[in-house]
Amino acid sequence: MSERAPEPSARAVVIAPLGATGSLRVLLERLAGLGIEVDIVDELSDAAEVVAQHGDAPPVLMLDLRELASEDVEDVRRATDAVRTVLAAIPPCSPVVITGEADAAMIVACVRAGAGDVIDIQLEGTAAARGVVERVFRKQRERADQLTQAGSLRTMVEDLLKDLIRTERRSIDLEEQLARKTREFPSPMDTRPAAILLVEPDRQLANHLVEKLEAAEITTYAYITGDDAVRAATNLSMGQLPLFDLALVAAQLPDTDGLATIQRLRDKARALPAFLMTSVHDTALAERAADLGVVGFVHKPLSDLDDVVGRLAQLARESLSRTREHAYLERIKARHERVLARYQRLSRGDS
Repeated sequence: MSERAPEPSARAVVIAPLGATGSLRVLLERLAGLGIEVDIVDELSDAAEVVAQHGDAPPVLMLDLRELASEDVEDVRRATDAVRTVLAAIPPCSPVVITGEADAAMIVACVRAGAGDVIDIQLEGTAAARGVVERVFRKQRERADQLTQAGSLRTMVEDLLKDLIRTERRSIDLEEQLARKTREFPSPMDTRPAAILLVEPDRQLANHLVEKLEAAEITTYAYITGDDAVRAATNLSMGQLPLFDLALVAAQLPDTDGLATIQRLRDKARALPAFLMTSVHDTALAERAADLGVVGFVHKPLSDLDDVVGRLAQLARESLSRTREHAYLERIKARHERVLARYQRLSRGDS
């Protein structure tokens, strides 16, 4: 059996803006005499560099706050701010606060702010200080080991998932190639261009939009009323997937309002992106549209039609890509469920 690697010796880095003087110097010398290596710095950035050099076993960060009066409310606040600043800058460390004759309020405030412990340099001896340093050092190392293991496990799981997806994608692609050789017509979802469902009562404007969108290679289904569009949406689908990728709906329609039409279209295509076309600026309408999840507004009159068409065409293509990806993932899910069902039958001894 291989021998376990020896535990690293505890070490510490002390942020002492005023230098290691007086009782602090004596304490650090005694800790060094007991085998605890101590680095002394005067800036947080310097402490961060020292900690970074020992990522596998971060040293204990000791924070000299002796100059703060524990009975002063403002000094207590400064102490807790200092602890939080250290935690934000050097997350692996739980700073040990060094004070002089601190009262309970100062100690409790520092611990609540995230300090690993508090050493009162006037009241506690070298043995107690050594115990604090070694305990916090072990705790930090255990946490660092846990984070390393969790990171390794997460990376391994991500790699496995990536391999699984690549394998499934290759398998499905091969199935698609074989299936297409035996099919006279490919699936509409695989070959169709992006499509927009347009609901606009102004025939002249609707014809103009259709002309521009078709020129941009976007299939466009245009309707005058909301009822017509909703009825058509039932036929413009392949199973649970719509054959249109975006809805552009006028806010004012002859039979019902645009938002109600969008809501009914969403019953046919739950994740359908929708734009509302309006000639008025209505705060209440905008709030209702936001609640419904409308992507945005197209304001009449259309001052820059080419820009509007370009934006709609891009969004429609992106929506089609998402729909295809969703269909692809659903097929992977169905495949996995079939494999799991076969495995469960085998495990039960079913034929």
